[in-house]
Amino acid sequence: MYFKNDFFFGPFMQKCISDSQIIHYLRNELDELENQHVKDHLNHCAICQKRTEAYSEDKELKTWQECQQRHNQSGHSDQNPFSEQQLDRIYNSTISSINQPPSTAYSPSPHTSSSHHIPVDEELNRITIRVVGNYHLIEKIGQGGMGVVYQAIHARLKKQVVLKLLLNNQWDNDTQTQRFYREMELIGQLDHPNIVKATDAGEVDETCFLVMEYLSGHDLKTILKSENRLSITSACYIVRQAANGLQYIHNHNLIHRDIKPSNLFLTLEGEVKILDLGLAGLSQANPHLSDLTDSQCIMGSVHYMAPEQAHSVKSIDHRADIYSLGCTFYKLLTGQAPFKQQTQIATILAHREETPPQLSDLLPEIPEKLEELFQSMMKKDPVDRIQTMAEVVEILDQFLSEQNEIPLNESAETCLSESQELIELCRNTILTPPIEVMSADASTQVQPSTRYVNSKRISLFLTLILLFSLGTWVAWWYQPPAPEQVADLPPTVMPVKEPSPEQAKMEREAAAWLLNHQCEIIIDGRYEPVTQVQELPVVDFYIREIKFHPQTITREVMAPLKGLAKLETLHLEDCHVMDDALAPLEGKLTLKTLDLHETGLTNAGLSHISSLLNLTHLSLQKNREITDEGLQALANLKKLSSINLDRLNITDEGITFIKHNPRLDWLNIKDTQISDTSIPLLIKLNRMKNLYLEGSKITDQGIQKIKNAYAGRDPIKY
Repeated sequence: MYFKNDFFFGPFMQKCISDSQIIHYLRNELDELENQHVKDHLNHCAICQKRTEAYSEDKELKTWQECQQRHNQSGHSDQNPFSEQQLDRIYNSTISSINQPPSTAYSPSPHTSSSHHIPVDEELNRITIRVVGNYHLIEKIGQGGMGVVYQAIHARLKKQVVLKLLLNNQWDNDTQTQRFYREMELIGQLDHPNIVKATDAGEVDETCFLVMEYLSGHDLKTILKSENRLSITSACYIVRQAANGLQYIHNHNLIHRDIKPSNLFLTLEGEVKILDLGLAGLSQANPHLSDLTDSQCIMGSVHYMAPEQAHSVKSIDHRADIYSLGCTFYKLLTGQAPFKQQTQIATILAHREETPPQLSDLLPEIPEKLEELFQSMMKKDPVDRIQTMAEVVEILDQFLSEQNEIPLNESAETCLSESQELIELCRNTILTPPIEVMSADASTQVQPSTRYVNSKRISLFLTLILLFSLGTWVAWWYQPPAPEQVADLPPTVMPVKEPSPEQAKMEREAAAWLLNHQCEIIIDGRYEPVTQVQELPVVDFYIREIKFHPQTITREVMAPLKGLAKLETLHLEDCHVMDDALAPLEGKLTLKTLDLHETGLTNAGLSHISSLLNLTHLSLQKNREITDEGLQALANLKKLSSINLDRLNITDEGITFIKHNPRLDWLNIKDTQISDTSIPLLIKLNRMKNLYLEGSKITDQGIQKIKNAYAGRDPIKY
C-alpha cells in the first residue's frame, strides 16, 4: 500500500523517483549516471512504472520527444523545440493530469463538512450508485469477462462486502448450462475454512449477482515474487492446510484440477484458502454425471499438471490434485517449478517422462521425511503415489509437531501484524482438524445425489459460485496486472473485523484530525489515500497508513496516533521531527514500516522507537545528527528486515547493532564511514539480498571478501 510519488518500503526500500525525473527521463535529458539510476528503479518499482506509463501517453510530451529527436538528428541538440513557456505548460499539464485522483463512482458533496452531521442512511443513499437487493453499490472496483465487481454495503447490517454483477451473455448455451447445474450441485455444499466462500446470491432485473467474503492477504504466486522461496516450516504449514481443504473437496467427490500457487491464498491470519473452483469436476466415482468437460480438452496449468491430466481430463481422479500439490510444494520450497521447459508441450512431456528433481539438490537441509513425501506425491503412475490428502496432512502434522518454533493448535498472544513474516502467520494459525477420508479405499466416494436440480433458485446459486470462481474472485482488491519483473507485493487488503464503538469513534476522530493537519491516510478496503474528511466512509474503519506532508512534527501533532489500533505504516519523510515527537508511538506493536527520511532526527528522538518490536522496515536516510551511539537503540528491533542508513555520519561502531538483527535482508550504508572492519558482521547476515556499499570506506578487497562469503549469490547492489 503506497502513496503516489512518495518513498515506499519494499524489497528495495529506496525513495521513489520524482515527477521531474520521470519527465526528464522520457525527454532523454538525464546524464548517464542518473539515467541508469532511473532505469534501475523502474525495474523494481511498480508504482513508478505506472506513473511513467501514464506520462508517456501525454500527447504533447510525445510531440516534444519527436521534435527533440529531429533536432538531435539535425545537429541542433542544444536547442529546445519549444520555448520555456511551452515547456512549462507541457510539464504542468502533465503533472496535473497525473495528480488527478482516479475516477470514482461518486464525488463527495463540496458542502459536506466534518462539523455537519449527516444521518448514516442519508449519507449511504447519497454515495450509492445503484441498489441491488439489500446491497448499496458504492464504487466500481473491477471488471472482467464474467461481470463487474463493486464495493458494496449491506443496507441493514452496514457491512462492507464485494458484490459481482454477472454478465448475462456468458450462458447462451442452454445444454451447457444444464450440464453445469448438474455437476455443480455438490460445489454448493462446500463449507470449509480452507475454501473461499460466497455469502449471498440472487437475481435482480434478470441480472445475477454474487456476494463474497472479504479476504486479507496475498496469493502464493504474489508472495513468491517477493520472497523467492519460503522457509521449510512455512511451506509445510501452507501445504498442510491446502491438503486438508482438498481432502474435504475430494470427500465431496470433486477434483480441483488446477492446484498451483496463484490458487492458494494466505490470509493475514495465516489461513490458507483454496481458490478458483472453475475447473473443478466430479471424480470417476460418478462418471455418468460428468459430461461438462470434453475428454479431448486439456485443463490446468502445465507447470503443475499431473501426467495423466494432460492425456485426458476425464480419466483423472483425486490423485491428480496430489501431484499438483506436490509441484506446488516444490515451488514454495525452491522458488522453481519442478519441470520447466521452453514450450508447454515440452513441459507436459517432462512431467510424463523425466524423473522428479530431488529437493535436497537445492535444499541440502531438507529433512528426509519431507523429501520422501515430495517424491511420493510426484510419482508418474497415480497408483504409486501417496493415495490421499489425509495422508499428506498426517505426515506434515508429524513434522510440524517436532518443530519447537511452531506450536500446533495454539494461537499466540502477540500482535498479528507481520504480513511479510510468513512464519509469524503460520505460528498464529489455529489448524483445522484433519479431514478423514470418507471410504477405506484410495478413491474417495460419496453416494450420488438423488435430488433433481429443477429449482431455478438452487441452480442460480450454484451457477454463481462457479462463475465467480472462474478467476475473478480477486476483484475485491482488483488492480491492473504488474509487469513480470516487479517483485513488490501489491497493496494488502485490510481485514474487515469491525472495531468496537469506542475504537471506531477514536479512529474517526483521529482521521478527521489528521486530514485537517496536512496528512493523507489509508483505511480498510481502500487503495488510494483519503485526503479529505468528506471522503471518509459511512461504515467504521481502521487507519492503516499515514503520510504527513512536510511540516514540523511535535508530540502534540503525533498524540492522536497513540490510540490507533491497526496502524502499520507511517511516513514522516521531509518533515522536521522534534526530539519528543515519537514518544506517542512507544510500544505500538502494530507498526511495521517507519519512514524518517531526512527529518532532522537526533539520537534523543531515535530512542523512542526502541520499543517498536514488530518494526520490519526503517529508513533513517540523511539524518546526520544520528551517531553511532544513537543507532544502538535498534538492537531491540529483532524483526527488522530492511534498514536505510544512507548518508548518516556513522562509523563501524555504529552498525554493531546488526548482530542482533538476524532477519536483515536489505541494508543501505552508502556514503558512510563504514569500513572493512565491519565485514565480519556483514557476512554473518545470511539472509542478505540487497547490500548497498557505494561511497562507504569498504575497499575493493573487502567487497570481494563479502562476495566470496555469499557464494552463489551476490547481494552487493549499486
